[in-house]
Amino acid sequence: MNFARLLVLPWLAWSQGRRRALLAVVLAILVVSVIGGTVSYHPGAAWRLGAAHGAAVFNCLFWALVLSQLLLLAREAHRLRLPALGREVAASLALYALLSIGLPVLLLAWLGGDGAVALTEIVLGAGVGMAYACLPSWLGVWACFVPMLGDHAARWLPMPAASPGGFLAWAAPCAAALWLLIGAFWRGAVRRDDGLSRARRPIVLNLRSYAWRGQGRGGDWEVESIRRRWRWLQPVVDLRRCGPGRTVCNLRVAMGGMGMPLTPVSRARQIAVGLASLLPAALILLLVLGGDEEGRQVLSGFNGTGLTMFLLVVIGAVLVLLPVERLRLRWARQSAELPLLALLPGLGGAVDVRRGLLRVALRYPVGIQLALTLLLLVLGEQLQMDAPGVAMLLLGQFAGIAMSAVLSLAVLGGLSIRRGWLGVLCIYGTLLISVNGVLALPLLDGQSLVRHPGVALTFAILWAGLLAPLLRIGVRGWRAFWRRPHPFLPNA
Repeated sequence: MNFARLLVLPWLAWSQGRRRALLAVVLAILVVSVIGGTVSYHPGAAWRLGAAHGAAVFNCLFWALVLSQLLLLAREAHRLRLPALGREVAASLALYALLSIGLPVLLLAWLGGDGAVALTEIVLGAGVGMAYACLPSWLGVWACFVPMLGDHAARWLPMPAASPGGFLAWAAPCAAALWLLIGAFWRGAVRRDDGLSRARRPIVLNLRSYAWRGQGRGGDWEVESIRRRWRWLQPVVDLRRCGPGRTVCNLRVAMGGMGMPLTPVSRARQIAVGLASLLPAALILLLVLGGDEEGRQVLSGFNGTGLTMFLLVVIGAVLVLLPVERLRLRWARQSAELPLLALLPGLGGAVDVRRGLLRVALRYPVGIQLALTLLLLVLGEQLQMDAPGVAMLLLGQFAGIAMSAVLSLAVLGGLSIRRGWLGVLCIYGTLLISVNGVLALPLLDGQSLVRHPGVALTFAILWAGLLAPLLRIGVRGWRAFWRRPHPFLPNA
């Protein structure tokens, strides 16, 4: 086996441009870490513990972003019956484990550190990164919360600085169990070519599938993602109100998504699953904020009602973009599925079709935002919010409604917008709506922060920077939508 080829092998899964960018980032981090560690070096246990912790963090990111891509090559080697490539993948993993884990451990042991503690911490960090990429999403996503909980776990578990022996007692078995779990899912992902269920599909395979087919150039990706759900999570459509002359309901079923009419039991099940998925994040947020004095001060300023309002504002800001993405996927497909919607019975004339399509596209997201707004006003009444705070809250909610409507019109009208610029606008709008919800809360002397002239002027400028391009996109999208020959034409 060629040493240089083993070094290059994990990078082959990336395109040339991304490979260069990622390699530049990794080398920059390495150079900065080496220079910083050399400059700050002084003999002592504190420096060695900090160096081991830094090596663990670097390995976490490196194994998650770079070495996890070897799973793709291992799958291809098994599918194409290339045993030599499979052996090279294993050798490349062993080589990088020696370079990224073995060398730092030997260096720290040579400088007088505890080699067993350093090895356990670095192996655990690499395992957390590999677990995020190679475990299913319902397991791997928990790796994202490990850095947040690391500083707060010392209240329950021994750490290397305080008790090296106690740290080894729990960290070594956890690291071994984690890598055994990764190995089991790695083997299943490699040997199960196409029949891998959603419950066992690693995140790295989902991300690569989205990169290949996630731009909407075909409906098989979305249909396959729905088919791979567990049976009890499959949506059950309510067809009782569909039929001839029921244009809006027919279009809701045909377009799918959140606006699709479901049976009461299925709708309750979907809502329960969504709420259950938010519960761990809320518990972790409370754990992190309540772990130190500064966090407890934040919680005391929020209190239960304020924290609930903040979470609802963030959820509403995220839900603004979900219907737009659903429409984008529908209208980006170069297939016969979208034009077939024109053959639905009882659609009427072109004006009726456009009006029905607008009602279907905007009814559900606008209804959700209005329900959230009403709930926020009720909670705000309990907090005795002042008039500027209520106005700020309403501004953020109605801006979210306008953002969803404008971007939906841009998709339905076939408006050509650069994806990079549109992504910046969406991120900017989501962050602005979320921060706006915090400013509306009475956090300072029972008053909202927007009462301060500097804060009000700053956010007036920020809101103008969001609403001005939204107004321009909305006018262009409205005109393009009504000038389009037919609303069920896919976008180029």
